[in-house]
Amino acid sequence: MSVAIEKDMIVKLAYRLIDEGGRVLDERTPDYPYEYMQGRGQIVGPVERLVEGKTPGFRGEVHVTPKEGYGDYKPNLVVDIPRASFPVDAELEVDMKFNTYGEDGEPMTVRVIEVSDRVVTVDGNHPLAGLELNFEVRVLEVRAASLEEIETGRPGALPLAPGSGSMH
Repeated sequence: MSVAIEKDMIVKLAYRLIDEGGRVLDERTPDYPYEYMQGRGQIVGPVERLVEGKTPGFRGEVHVTPKEGYGDYKPNLVVDIPRASFPVDAELEVDMKFNTYGEDGEPMTVRVIEVSDRVVTVDGNHPLAGLELNFEVRVLEVRAASLEEIETGRPGALPLAPGSGSMH
């Protein structure tokens, strides 16, 4: 008998993330599924709500607005930083990411979007900010979480690798 998805269950999904123009932005196949703990905000809310109560084999689609997904695009998060602020030997490249602190003192990840001899332009927006998105989802596996997984809030209860994170 199949187990239905509810809070603190470990779920494996295959999905396709598609923008409003029909372009596939991300995909997880059954051979490389996305694994998360339901009800912990590790995947966008509309996807969590779509699969709640479902069992392996379920297929569905859901539309995700910027508000429900990755936020509105905020032009004020695109900032020019003098090249002299970086170490002289720093090899800066477009799409490079690094951690810093926002004006509010909160940690944030920024992505380099332009590099010149004088200025490095970074963007603190999530790469999917401002986009209307569609998720095509298939539930592959559902299981109860172990006590260790519930305590850590992570499937497999392994520490997160540097630079990894949730799809939230």
